[in-house]
Amino acid sequence: MSAVSSRSHTPKIDIRRFLAPLRDAFTTRPDGLSWPRAANTWRVAPAYVEGLIRPGSHKTLRGIGKRLNLNEHRVRRFISESPWEHDAVQDHLNEQIPETIASPEAMLIVDDVDILKDGYNSVGVKSQYAGSLGKVTSCQVGVDCVLAVPGDQYNADQLTWPLGCEIYLPRDWATGDEFEERRRDCGVPRDLPFRTKPQIALELLERAREASVPHACVGADSGYGELRSFRKQLRDWNEPYILGVGPKDMHVIPESTSIEYPEDASGIGRPPSEPRYPADVTPQSPEEIAEALTDEDWTTVTWAEGTKEPLSARFFRTRVRVVKRVRKRRISEETGWLLIEDGDDKLRSWLCWGLDDWSLQELASYAHLRWAVEQFHKEAKQVLGLDQFEGRSWKGWHHHVTIVLLTYAFIAAERAAQGAAARPPPFPKVARTLVYEMATQIAESEGLERLKAEEVGEAMVKGLTDW
Repeated sequence: MSAVSSRSHTPKIDIRRFLAPLRDAFTTRPDGLSWPRAANTWRVAPAYVEGLIRPGSHKTLRGIGKRLNLNEHRVRRFISESPWEHDAVQDHLNEQIPETIASPEAMLIVDDVDILKDGYNSVGVKSQYAGSLGKVTSCQVGVDCVLAVPGDQYNADQLTWPLGCEIYLPRDWATGDEFEERRRDCGVPRDLPFRTKPQIALELLERAREASVPHACVGADSGYGELRSFRKQLRDWNEPYILGVGPKDMHVIPESTSIEYPEDASGIGRPPSEPRYPADVTPQSPEEIAEALTDEDWTTVTWAEGTKEPLSARFFRTRVRVVKRVRKRRISEETGWLLIEDGDDKLRSWLCWGLDDWSLQELASYAHLRWAVEQFHKEAKQVLGLDQFEGRSWKGWHHHVTIVLLTYAFIAAERAAQGAAARPPPFPKVARTLVYEMATQIAESEGLERLKAEEVGEAMVKGLTDW
């Protein structure tokens, strides 16, 4: 029975049941040993999850402790000092996906999420690009991976399950001598090398692969899709992908083009030159290909029903081979569908590999499924306080973000269970109903009868939540 459909439902009990398989992750080090206060760590874990769901728009350590009548220092120790490993908890998210969500039709999506933050000494804070604002500003950036299952008809019916998130440290933060003291103060692991965002994304994808997370393909925006090494690793893994590429930034030739393969190079240690395309062939960008199309070349595709109207646009696809170096006519081994969308606001393009048999409808639908990760970021911030952690340390950041992922997963499981026989309700509605039930229980614990407690609960929800 779901949290929303039953008046007798107790969310706190379900939270503990949901977290029960994670007891060892919260009480055991990687070497298998525990620590003196491990029992206290386990008691605070479900309380922190409940604190992220409970009424109140400020999900700070102080706010969570106050709402749960817990000592703030106890909550702070759980997040900033306790030795539980965030990797072990995120491993669980990859290994224990509910049957109501796991699907071979899902997409693994990687992206980066910015957390606006000032402060000279907070881990990873630097003036860098923030996607939510579309500009450079002072912030932290995390790289995350989610599993998204498309809805049957409506865009909002997709199901999202978080798999992991790691903070990105800009190069000077990770290796610069001037940041050495800050790295030490923030507890950044001494042996941690600089990793680009795509490198972190590949690590998250590798963990999902090792856990055999069912999926059909990988998705990402052009920040990842335009990197040849990122795409090559996916091909080496035999991972089909639909990756955004800039309409002006990639050049391709028709897949059917005859390629000039060099003879073996002579001379000891001299490698053969790379294959080339003929001199009379002119590579084109997606934008140049689109400019040459006629109205008859485009096909209108509706990929889902929106809240107000069907979501549709004009699409074109063609088989291509990716060019490595235009000036030297170097060609790559990478072939696939180039998908182009002539949207109302701008031209978009994707490179699709390993999906040769997919229809135009399927490619367009999955290209837009990447919207799920942006929605996940919005809900994790507005509903669960992803961006409200006030600590400065490496460990604290990862602990807070990991508990947010767990809490999102708990609500996602509730949402999927409710959508088993009908359309799943919106994520904020499921969270709001949990908040309402918790608020009602608080009122009941103060001696009010159930009907009066429900009135108080509704008032608390209206007064203490802003989503």
